[in-house]
Amino acid sequence: MSNTRTTPIVTIKPELGLHRWIWPGLFLIVGLIAPLALPGDKWIRVAALALVYVALASGLNILVGLTGLLDLGYIAFFIVGAYTTAIFTVNTFGPLLEANPLALWWILPISVLVAIVLAGIAGSIIGYPTLRARGDYLAIMTLGFGEIVRIVSINWTEFTGGAVGIRNIPPLGLTGSGVVPPALTYYVIFVVVAILLLLLASLIASPVGRAWVAIREDELVAASMGIRTRRYKLLAYVVGASTAGVIGVFFAHMNQFVNPDSFTLEDNFIVLSLVILGGAGTLWGPVLGAVLWIFFQAVARDFSVVQEHPEFRTGILALIVIVLMILRPGGIVSKRLELTRARGGRAAPPAALHSFDASDDPRRTDEPVLAVRELKQVFGGLTALESVSFELRRGEVLGLMGPNGAGKSTLLNAVSGVTRATAGSIEFYGERIEQLESSAVATRGVARTFQTVRLFWDMTVLENLLVGGHTRLAGFVPKFLSPFPFVRRGERRTVEEAEAVLAFTDTWDCRDRRASSLDAYQQRRVEIARALMTRPRMLLLDEPAAGLNESETRDLARLIASIRAAGVDVILIEHDMDLLMTASDRIVVLDHGVIIADGPPDEIRRNPAVLEAYLGSDAE
Repeated sequence: MSNTRTTPIVTIKPELGLHRWIWPGLFLIVGLIAPLALPGDKWIRVAALALVYVALASGLNILVGLTGLLDLGYIAFFIVGAYTTAIFTVNTFGPLLEANPLALWWILPISVLVAIVLAGIAGSIIGYPTLRARGDYLAIMTLGFGEIVRIVSINWTEFTGGAVGIRNIPPLGLTGSGVVPPALTYYVIFVVVAILLLLLASLIASPVGRAWVAIREDELVAASMGIRTRRYKLLAYVVGASTAGVIGVFFAHMNQFVNPDSFTLEDNFIVLSLVILGGAGTLWGPVLGAVLWIFFQAVARDFSVVQEHPEFRTGILALIVIVLMILRPGGIVSKRLELTRARGGRAAPPAALHSFDASDDPRRTDEPVLAVRELKQVFGGLTALESVSFELRRGEVLGLMGPNGAGKSTLLNAVSGVTRATAGSIEFYGERIEQLESSAVATRGVARTFQTVRLFWDMTVLENLLVGGHTRLAGFVPKFLSPFPFVRRGERRTVEEAEAVLAFTDTWDCRDRRASSLDAYQQRRVEIARALMTRPRMLLLDEPAAGLNESETRDLARLIASIRAAGVDVILIEHDMDLLMTASDRIVVLDHGVIIADGPPDEIRRNPAVLEAYLGSDAE
């Protein structure tokens, strides 16, 4: 249903998007001319090693920078890839390669595929039990996993060769000759790394990347948008692990041998430091951090003090990271990620909101939308809700009223799946939802805002709304690896819908601004717009007028009326009595977790129990 309010048409200059190609162009130009410009084979080998660490840092950045998961055992996936190709090309197909060296070019793709599968499985193994862990616990668990893999590589001598390792891994030659120029090895690895970066960039600028960043920013809110947070955290482990596994294959062929000494505990901290050094959560920060550090390390080898004390190299990296975190906490590269490539129009579209037709529901229209029965919520020894029962009817704005600590937000948390009720039932359109997680509740058509505004602050307003439309965009993950435009058709349609919702809430003109740059009133309206992007049938508003002035509160009342007119039922918690009485058709009053009144606003104004709860026993 279209909103009857008129929205001013604001035009902006067309977005050329040329800035997108600065970093990719620089990477391609420098990468292609590097072997021609570097002085000798030694430095070409250094450049190839830098590319290996570019891939490692980029894969770890998916976990640490985008999803906010600290992984100190990341090198384990690198080990899996390296040993996979070593076993394939030496132990399994060794005799064949001796007779026909060119067979490497069909064995190598098999090695890469197997490495992806095995590294992905390893990522799942470490990812699944750590889904609930955070901070120190997560770091310890991943560190232990990394050491387990390294110790297995030492002791499983039948496959890994033990401490000796596996030697005579064939080089990355095209002609089958015994000597392979370092430049050829470099270019093979460069192509592989360029493809990996392209795939990761495509994945980041998709619903998958936005889900990862949303989880990092605020996991609770991400779940309330319908994002299955555990699934996406596990996916982050699999993608990061697969990236390390692929580059491990080519590292083994570049070195032509692998043994446990090639992979140390220290490498985990080095790769993590490169991510932080370049800029965690950016696409090109880890690339720059890896290149600068590997070349600096190569130069430092010629210093006499480093030759006498090799441990100084890692110490210098640690010192650089510490100083940089103080002076530039975001890293060398601070350019924010581009989380969508779809672009909308240059003028505000007609304000509109997706509406639900009650006639499409096979249930009787006189049955309640929401039915809460004998709901009880206990936290330890505190009873927050005690036998709460009420209904929300179609086309209704239901106000929840009560003094601080009455249990209003606790009730909304139970309805939206943020917390599970201790007892009682919650029916939404006839379906029991009290035991569902918040992401599942959201997909049923329940959206909410929070008492304190909780936007994804590092995203733009438009990206925030695209997260709200996540459930309509999510799909077969591999398709998002494609950089081709046809993959973005669904996203472009959702961008158009997001712009219509922004026009509906009078926030279209700030769609390209970062959420953290908005004022309090804009933040409130954008949070409501994001909730509306989930296409809810019921909207839960938790004190939306907090911090607003009188004029802004009146505008908010009109917006709530427009939302109700568009077919969305509303439950409103508010301490602003004028707004609550004006916007609500019926009000339920809570006091100490118990309903003390339920009726129309005029009746609630005169209710003695309500007056006593707010004003004390002496109130008349």
